[in-house]
Amino acid sequence: MAKNTVSVEIKGIPLEVEIKDLGYVEIADLAAQVEKEMRRLQDEEEIIDTLKQAMTVALEFAAQAYLKGLAEGGKQKEDEARVDQLINKLQSTLHTPQK
Repeated sequence: MAKNTVSVEIKGIPLEVEIKDLGYVEIADLAAQVEKEMRRLQDEEEIIDTLKQAMTVALEFAAQAYLKGLAEGGKQKEDEARVDQLINKLQSTLHTPQK
């Protein structure tokens, strides 16, 4: 399988990126989001150090992904509980003698 390497630039730094299951548009969009967040940090918090900006942005994105995972996990548990309730109702209905 051929490699799908995408060239992007973040804060003037060229990068060759390959992310499994993502194409050019998705990778370019993610790079733009990273650039935007790094510039926001530079403007709002006056962080000039590019490495510190990158690590801060990476941590923020990781936290967002973690929180999204928690939220999806909670929704999945709610859905599973509803399915279990329906199964119990169906089983009790099937085992109840008909008149």
